[in-house]
Amino acid sequence: MKIKYIIPTVLGAAAMMTACDENDQFKGELYEKVIYVLSDNDHIFYNVHNLGETSTGYLTIYCGGTEHITEDVRVEMEPYPQALDDYNYINFDLDETRYARLLDPSHYTVESYSTVLSAGSPDYYSLIPIKVNPDGLSPDSTYIVPMRIKSVSDHRVNPDKDKVLYRVVLANKFATMERTTYYQMTGVETLGLSDGDNASGISVTRVVAPLSKNKVRIFAGTHSYVPNNVTLDEINRYAMTVTFNDDHTVDIEPYGDIEVEKIDDPESNYWEYNEKGWLMLYMSYRYKDTVTFNGKTETCWVTMTETNTLKSEQLEK
Repeated sequence: MKIKYIIPTVLGAAAMMTACDENDQFKGELYEKVIYVLSDNDHIFYNVHNLGETSTGYLTIYCGGTEHITEDVRVEMEPYPQALDDYNYINFDLDETRYARLLDPSHYTVESYSTVLSAGSPDYYSLIPIKVNPDGLSPDSTYIVPMRIKSVSDHRVNPDKDKVLYRVVLANKFATMERTTYYQMTGVETLGLSDGDNASGISVTRVVAPLSKNKVRIFAGTHSYVPNNVTLDEINRYAMTVTFNDDHTVDIEPYGDIEVEKIDDPESNYWEYNEKGWLMLYMSYRYKDTVTFNGKTETCWVTMTETNTLKSEQLEK
């Protein structure tokens, strides 16, 4: 009869021991500690740098694992151009026109390629600063600072996350390359044809690119383009530079080979923010273009009177 009481007792003790074992396994490190540098699947890590100033971006070094490190870990990075070569070949093969470019050292400074993951810090990461001066860089190129982890004082480096392509993204108050900047344009287009002027209302969505602190590039008239699919010939033929002056006036100049002239108009050629916080750009200008009208093709002056609206709230005012 006693055996009826012994069996539950033994089973209960065994169950308690099993539960303790299961709980104890969560008290220690579940995953191996590995060191890696933060990036996306293509090893890209980007940071926005405003034109007209030198600003600081950061590389982020992490230590993976469920528990914090118990001793400091020193991590040393190094330049690694091969990572950029590999990226270009994998993504663009032999189409060198689309290759990302190595950022010239004159545009950036890395004061130290070393950092320390501190055991005394609550964070699981540490930062390596990169100072970048983006002035003079082109919105049509992708600029990269390629680096990799050279050495660590402790633990293992993740071989799939040991390198990074630090991408410099250009921006100013009026446009950014972080995403495509679109201005909504409405206005009147007048074709100065040989048999008389022809005016019509027009509306178009424009791609706008930052050039410097207060300058952007816009295609003239109704011309536009698809980002990452524009030719140098199109840029030379249609692109103009628009300058946002501190007094809220606007200057319009050729970017490439286009013939373009600002028209003096007291009601136009200025910029402002409206009551909704939208950027409003008013312009009057004319440019030379080859047009086809009623089956006849000719080169003429095209006069534009237009209102451009940027509704994005992501750009700094």
